[in-house]
Amino acid sequence: MIDINVPITNPELVAAIETIQNVSTNDTQNAYFKALKNARFLSPVTITPRPEPGGAEGKVTLNAGTKISFLGFTDINGETYLPVYTDWPALKKWRDIPDEQTIITSFDDISGMVMRDSNYIGFVVNPYSHSSLVTRDIINCINAGPVNEWTVEEDTPVLLGTPADYPFALKEAVGVYLMSQVNVNGAWLVLMEKDGEKSFLIVVDFIGDRQATFNGIASVAVPKLREGELIDMVSADSDFGQKVIQGFSPFYRR
Repeated sequence: MIDINVPITNPELVAAIETIQNVSTNDTQNAYFKALKNARFLSPVTITPRPEPGGAEGKVTLNAGTKISFLGFTDINGETYLPVYTDWPALKKWRDIPDEQTIITSFDDISGMVMRDSNYIGFVVNPYSHSSLVTRDIINCINAGPVNEWTVEEDTPVLLGTPADYPFALKEAVGVYLMSQVNVNGAWLVLMEKDGEKSFLIVVDFIGDRQATFNGIASVAVPKLREGELIDMVSADSDFGQKVIQGFSPFYRR
């Protein structure tokens, strides 16, 4: 069932976009990601054959064989995004025509389409007003979810070492990000193996909110992971963190 007349509004997302475009912090980023996940968008489409009007409450039933084509948006660099809109006024900034064909989509709908089709760089929210770009890296970061501190159970055997195939892209992305984080004093990156599972372990020397700090690092680290790679984090003041920093050199120091 397609409903093209029910008003769609996303005040939380609009507010989050406007806030992060003016003040970019861990908190504003997390609020933006959360609002994206919860949003319901208007996606312009072309429906063939065009459905007949007259359904109850503005709803129509699509017959078997109906084709729905999503409209792409190409920027000045020739990169293609899927456009989505937070409400009808935002969509009308693109064009204001009677009986505009749209369907209601979610973050999972749109991000899934982007990740399945290499022609799309990402999607863009309100391209003719807010123009908030959601790239593949951002999608990966949102889908990764919040990062929690990893803890070591007593008597658990853990092997630590320097990665043979060093993740330079990961190190660079995190290092650049940490330069803007005044609450982080240092960070260490090692390869950890526990119960036969390997992951990169980042030990973070920081003050303040642990969750916000770890989530911020994850936002730039997760998109740099290669297929099958995992990442964990611990604070430098934990017992295990202290053991790591005594045996390895930091890759970042303020």
